[in-house]
Parts: sequence; structure tokens; C-alpha cells
Amino acid sequence: MCVAGENFITMDEAAAYLETTETRILMMLKKQELVGKQVDDIWYIDKASLQLCGKPKPSDFKKTGCGRGCGSGGCGGH
Repeated sequence: MCVAGENFITMDEAAAYLETTETRILMMLKKQELVGKQVDDIWYIDKASLQLCGKPKPSDFKKTGCGRGCGSGGCGGH
């Protein structure tokens, strides 16, 4: 787990910094890969944890389907 500091940013700013989505940021928080706090239903992410964890690699995302956007594993259209 990354070490917390005192400088927090919003979840959308964290997603932009890591070039990913807010959903991925939530997943990283749940797995304790990032440090954050929730105040009045708004998540704030520790900037230090972003810098220590780095950007997610393509292998961090599970791919489903044929990879061409159809969303099913057995589309048979390719």
C-alpha cells in the first residue's frame, strides 16, 4: 500500500493524472493501492499515493469478449 501524505485531490483529478477512469480509481482505493478519504459522498485521493503507485498498465484491466467491442466472447462475427 502507498504511504499517505496531506495533499488531497478530487477523484476526477486523480483519474486524469493516472490517465484512467473514476471507476478504476475506486477499484484502486478498494484494493488499497491508493490512499483516499470520503467526505460527504465525495472521494479525495492523496497525491503522494498517486505518485508512488504510478499509472495502471494495460495488463491491469481484464478484457472480455473478442476485443472488438461486441462485448461477448462468442460473437462469431470476426
